[in-house]
Amino acid sequence: ILATTPEDYGQRIDLVKPFAKRLHVDVCDGVLADTRTVSLSQVYGIEGAVLDLHLMMVHPESQLEHIASLQPSLVIIHHEANIDRRDFYQQLRSLGIRVGLAITHDMTINQTDGELQLVDHLLIFTGTLGHNAGEFHADCLEKIAQARLLNPRLEFGVDGGIDLRTGQLAVEA
Repeated sequence: ILATTPEDYGQRIDLVKPFAKRLHVDVCDGVLADTRTVSLSQVYGIEGAVLDLHLMMVHPESQLEHIASLQPSLVIIHHEANIDRRDFYQQLRSLGIRVGLAITHDMTINQTDGELQLVDHLLIFTGTLGHNAGEFHADCLEKIAQARLLNPRLEFGVDGGIDLRTGQLAVEA
């Protein structure tokens, strides 16, 4: 869910509430991605659904209290975040939260600097950061096999330009 207002967020939640088992919520600070979304204080989950937070923020560590209050299963931060990611991962894990790393379509697996051993989830962007839909960069799917060689236990997410055709490509990768 990527929503710019609390009303938009509520409408999107209502659309998926009947069937969602896992909810991926995007929160953008307007800096890391040029989109500004609802804030963490405006985010809520769905009863019976696992909540994942995808933080497109330069300083997600400043929101640790809000993150903890939402009790997410997973928090995904960006390689470009201006923080000590390893320390933040430890803080999240101490709260019982799994950690994820997001990489943009122009970033290589080699640029993760061994960080894939520290995370549970890798979110690979195949579109434009902070925007629904957008162009799908199919060449990004090669990163799944590359990352799997470095950490076979990784869970993967693919974000951007997903439709029925590209979604099938992502599943196959």
